[in-house]
This record gives sequence, C-alpha cells and structure tokens, in this order.
Amino acid sequence: MNTTTIYEKASECYIQASLEILNHFRTSVKEIHHVGSTSIPKMGLPGAVDVLLLMKYEENINMLANGMIQEGYDKVSRLATDYIEDVVLRDTMEAFEVNFILMHHESERKDEILYCRDCLNENDRFIEQFRKIKEAYLDQKLDQKRYELKKAELYSTIMEQQGDMGIV
Repeated sequence: MNTTTIYEKASECYIQASLEILNHFRTSVKEIHHVGSTSIPKMGLPGAVDVLLLMKYEENINMLANGMIQEGYDKVSRLATDYIEDVVLRDTMEAFEVNFILMHHESERKDEILYCRDCLNENDRFIEQFRKIKEAYLDQKLDQKRYELKKAELYSTIMEQQGDMGIV
C-alpha cells in the first residue's frame, strides 16, 4: 500500500467509526478528531486509527464508555503513557484497530494533541522524525516503552516550539 492509500483507507475508517459513534451517542459527544499517525497524510505507515472523542460533560465519559462496552467495544487496560489518564476503547473496523480516546472537551491535553497533530501535518521535518521512530518500532528495533519515550520527546519538542512562538 502506498502512502496515499494508507491515509485514505485510515480516513475512511475514521469517518465510518465516527458516524457509528454519532449514530448511537450524538448527544454526549461535542467534537470528534482523527489523531495519531494515521491522521498524517505524508506518514504512510500502518497503525491504529485513533479517534479523539471530546465529551460535552465530564460525567458523559463513563456513560459513553459503558454504552460502547455494551455495544461490543473493548476497554483498553494496557494504555500507552500518552493516554494513561483517559478512557480508551477499541474496536476493529476494516483492516484497522480503532482506538476511541474519550476526554472532556475542555481538556488541556486535547489542545496539546490537536496542536501536535497539526504541527506534524505542516512540518516535513517533524513528519520525518516521527516516521523514523514509528519505523523503528514497526521493525522491532524499539520496544513499546522506548517507542513511547521517543514519541513523547518529539511531542515535547513540538510543544516547546509552541512556547517559543508565543502561541497560546
């Protein structure tokens, strides 16, 4: 699969997953975003489709999670350190694992996640750094813990750039 095909298939899966969630739980969800490596068109590497579900109210998070579990979604217990404080549910659609990350729409982490995604999409140097990290992980040159550490270092670099630019 070429770069464009992976991104297009992941985007189609993201849209399908989002519509499925909205079909059942639209009153609880304020925003939905495609995040993670499959949201970056130039990345071109396989991975899970990460769907950020931003909830209207904090109490809706557990309500939605319970409803999704009843619909057959799995609760992810072994979380990447990026999402250790969040509720993450998983399903399989098409050829992708789909991770649904639930958080409150006013979360500062939401802003950081979306900012990093946008910076990656706009900066070929960041994309190349992320690609090298992800390729090393996929080639089993990095274990999960080391992969998460390297990815966190890249995200920290991106967030420091935000501070240097005076963006709030």
